[in-house]
Amino acid sequence: MKRSQLYDLYDWMNIESPVWRQVRSAIVAEIAAGEFPPGTPLPAEKLLAERFGCAIGTIRRATDGLVTEGVLTRQQGRGTFVAGHSPERSFRFFHLRGADGQAELPQTEFLDFEARRANAEHAQALRVATGASLLRARHLQHLAGRPAMLEKLWLPAELFPGLDGPRFSGRAGTVYDLYQREFGISVTRIDEQLRAAPIPARVAARLGLKPGEPALFIQRIAFAVDGKPVELRQAWADTRELAYFNSRA
Repeated sequence: MKRSQLYDLYDWMNIESPVWRQVRSAIVAEIAAGEFPPGTPLPAEKLLAERFGCAIGTIRRATDGLVTEGVLTRQQGRGTFVAGHSPERSFRFFHLRGADGQAELPQTEFLDFEARRANAEHAQALRVATGASLLRARHLQHLAGRPAMLEKLWLPAELFPGLDGPRFSGRAGTVYDLYQREFGISVTRIDEQLRAAPIPARVAARLGLKPGEPALFIQRIAFAVDGKPVELRQAWADTRELAYFNSRA
């Protein structure tokens, strides 16, 4: 979709919503459509104000929220840029830490990757049809040299054409960096549910736990910048010496 078409679309769709919301929606739509790849700057606020026929303060209000959400970043003296998934940004989505609360990037051990079909649970979470083609990956996260969390990822195959085991396991950065860099999908929000549950035997063996022992189960749905669910992640974590940290201003 061309940029001018995006603006026309949001003009009539949001005719009664505040102007800053219209501006925000148009910027989000452009990022989702690949108009502004990760690391590229947005046009200057003055140019955006002229384009949308509004005040600079309106532009700033629209972009402030996207900065808070991690969609955009501001660089002093340089402008506003589309955020990339750098290793440092990984802590926005990885919350397991030692008792001292010190953040540490995990070491990832690839386990397997295969094609599957969506069951009812997958379909509901990912907003796909039951039986739709999915990609399923598993890996083991290590912290402080020991297994900490086993994760199972479910991805809609249509969003990740050509993704296979070697490509997934051979990525240079994080999983979300792979999504963004190779498929144009920027994860900007996650919804998580956490609960204690008896750990299955096969998972327990990977984490050095006893089958049926209580463990932390985490279910996450990751959303792209346009609000579309792009990943269902189910994880079992050993929290005997770790804790789940989540801090938001």
